[in-house]
Amino acid sequence: MSDNPSKEMVHGYEIKRSVLFDNDRGFALAENPNAPQPFVTWQFTEENGKRDYYWGHYTTNKAAAVRDYENRVLEYQYDYGVSEKSAYKYYSTQRPVDIGTFPKTENGPLYLVNFDKRESVEQGRFLAWGYLVYDAPLTEKQMNDYELRAASGNPDRNATLREQGENKSIAALLAEGAKQAARDNAAHPSPSKNTEKDR
Repeated sequence: MSDNPSKEMVHGYEIKRSVLFDNDRGFALAENPNAPQPFVTWQFTEENGKRDYYWGHYTTNKAAAVRDYENRVLEYQYDYGVSEKSAYKYYSTQRPVDIGTFPKTENGPLYLVNFDKRESVEQGRFLAWGYLVYDAPLTEKQMNDYELRAASGNPDRNATLREQGENKSIAALLAEGAKQAARDNAAHPSPSKNTEKDR
């Protein structure tokens, strides 16, 4: 996911965060403080470096917009089995990102993003002050030394998370739960009532 160094504007909204997947589709979170609904998440298609934004979800609530953005990104990744284009994202969970708070490697960081305050990320799994993006994964030692936490959508983590059943949409989890309940009910039918005793 990227920050917006070029201050890209779309319909009066400034793109604050975006993610581009390896199928040239992605999502963006944008803000326009003067609009009746100042926050929006869009899906987009990128072709020849130009992005076409569509399917906007507008809201007056920043936290709701951030949650919507993260949900759309994670559900799309799960549904289509896509990864970010050569991006490895790491959250700074203990402090804002600043000099000396992250490893410098030949693979980055490509860029970093600091939030205004500690925010809920990864669908509410934990809090972070911001994040960094690298071209290649960090080692466990590098993450531990700087107290960084890898994003669940990183290319080196996607397959493992899917195997463990994480990173699934709520609808998919509910469907699995309903199927399991039906199997359990079929295996253990409820006892029939004794009508004489009930009277």
